[in-house]
Amino acid sequence: MLCIGVDIGGTFTDVIVYEPGSARLAEAKTLSTPADPAAAILDGLAKLGVSLSGVDRFVHGTTRVTNALLEGAGEPVAVITTEGFRDVLEMGLGHRPRLYSVKETGRPALTPRRMRHTVRERIAADGTVAVPLDLDQLDEVVARVAAGTARAVAICFLHSYRNPVHERAAAERIGQRHPDISCSTSADVVPEHGEYERFVTTVLNASVRGPVSDYLSGLGATLSTNGYHHPLAIMTSSGGVVSTDQAGRLPINLALSGPAGGVAASAYVAGLAGFDNVITCDIGGTSTDVCLIKNGAPLMTNHGTIAGHPNRTFQIEINTIGAGGGSVAWRDLGGELRVGPKSAGSDPGPACYGRGGQEPTTTDAHLLVGHLDPDGLLGGEVAPDVAAARAAISRLAAQFDGGLSETELADGILRLATVKMTSAIKEISVARGHDPRDFVLMPFGGAGPMHATALADELGILRVLVPPVPGNFSALGFVTARARHDHVRTALVAADEAGLSAVRVIVDELRETARSQLKTEEAVEADQVSFRLSLGMRFRGQSFDLAVPFDELPDQPGDLVAAFHDAYRERYAYLRSDHPTEIVNCRLTAFGPQPAVTFAAPAAGPPPTPANTRIWGAQGWTDATVWNRPSLTAEHQITGPAVVRESGSTTVIGAGWCGRVDRHGNLLLERS
Repeated sequence: MLCIGVDIGGTFTDVIVYEPGSARLAEAKTLSTPADPAAAILDGLAKLGVSLSGVDRFVHGTTRVTNALLEGAGEPVAVITTEGFRDVLEMGLGHRPRLYSVKETGRPALTPRRMRHTVRERIAADGTVAVPLDLDQLDEVVARVAAGTARAVAICFLHSYRNPVHERAAAERIGQRHPDISCSTSADVVPEHGEYERFVTTVLNASVRGPVSDYLSGLGATLSTNGYHHPLAIMTSSGGVVSTDQAGRLPINLALSGPAGGVAASAYVAGLAGFDNVITCDIGGTSTDVCLIKNGAPLMTNHGTIAGHPNRTFQIEINTIGAGGGSVAWRDLGGELRVGPKSAGSDPGPACYGRGGQEPTTTDAHLLVGHLDPDGLLGGEVAPDVAAARAAISRLAAQFDGGLSETELADGILRLATVKMTSAIKEISVARGHDPRDFVLMPFGGAGPMHATALADELGILRVLVPPVPGNFSALGFVTARARHDHVRTALVAADEAGLSAVRVIVDELRETARSQLKTEEAVEADQVSFRLSLGMRFRGQSFDLAVPFDELPDQPGDLVAAFHDAYRERYAYLRSDHPTEIVNCRLTAFGPQPAVTFAAPAAGPPPTPANTRIWGAQGWTDATVWNRPSLTAEHQITGPAVVRESGSTTVIGAGWCGRVDRHGNLLLERS
């Protein structure tokens, strides 16, 4: 039995093959093929000599949703909403970036007014039917939609989070009369209060539903043709996996599919190593994604954005910046050195790829300062062109006064990239009330371990955990991930005895719904389901709520409020303890069983003999040792400066650091 995880990124496609019986891991990287993503997958499997006919589980993460929304490549969407609310999408939240500018222009509406339609119906705030749905008017509206270009409809009625009966009746009516039109209802996408955010998220879902469904069905057909005949599982933004049916129905949940895989793997691998508090740093070819894991679980949010629009789906709180291995270094108009956000991508890629790239990137800089092996293969795929990298950085160096050498400029590029990454980590730690010195840094991605000890020095972190197969770690996360469905119900009740009783009823109903859905869609039996509960709470009058986790609901409302006060104080460093508290929503996450993924212990025996090299540091060129990671033996100590090389990634151990391999195959680095 084999398990496969595949992560398709902007530069590389990562493939992981795991054999549970022997705990054997195999990895491959291939250059992504955007025109035909399956081609890169099959190429990676061919490199590993793996036939799909011997695979029992295939988990995939995709950037299709993110790319389609960022590029505006989604389908046209018609909106059907409650009479009087046609312009919610255009009015937005009333935010004006330049408050006093008389020339401020509004952001274009997500859907033009001519494609927004209204019908007579009204659900009251308490869920009762104030005005019945006018089916005759609905038929007229849908006839106009069918005569137009849109083949996707977003149904967004007022207060449908309380009572979805009208939205579901409208979707059923449309499905019966116009089966070629796909419907997304806001009660299914985001059953929460806040009509603007709910409407926008539903429209985003509708716009990518067709392309994502086509992509998943095409990928499934390709895999089937090549011998894979089991269900395909898809990674979601919340760190779990769902069926292709669920993913095709709610594709907006896949927006952070790839980065979420790395976080899921981090929580699992760090937990095995005995670390519950971790800061992840995933540095790929295009971007750096950072996340904070506390008490074994990543921080979650439902206040995300994508393409500048609110995304209210429940997702891992990941901070992304445009700094990766392919990030281009450049000189701005003021004469300052900049790195990113522009990326060289996979075609042509960094200059050292030898594929025609002319602009210097951080990968070129790593090569010139000695971090990368000039005689090896970048990502196991590309033979580095040192001369092309030097020429690209030399052209940039000539733009600066002061006679910078190529090596000095390369070092400056890496220092600047590290500062940008440090700022991203501070946003999800210091700005959230967490001291990064209390966490272990966990770097992965092709470039993550190269920046690890430099980042840790900037943040005051004393331990770094480099996991197995860091270059393909997000794909490994797909293999370790378990089935997960997130459910939410708006409560809007006071945090008192009556409110707590109402919440108990909601939570019991959500548990039953979750068990049924996991059984139907993921074939998970009721006795295999586990739950994680959180309540969105706030002080009365506030606009935003704070998610407060609970193992079980407390018996007394006072305990509920005390838990909220603790979470609020930690997040904002102050408290309004005399102000009334209310419960905004109940959020229940249902999990299937955890796949049993173990890692082979390092071999015992005499330590290997290192090679020697030179790397550029604070004092200029310095001698360093070079180690091959697969040959490292148990508990052998490595003292920096050193370079540890493996397929798909390289770890740079700075001066003042030492490292050893733990019993799970992690490379644990500690500040001396």
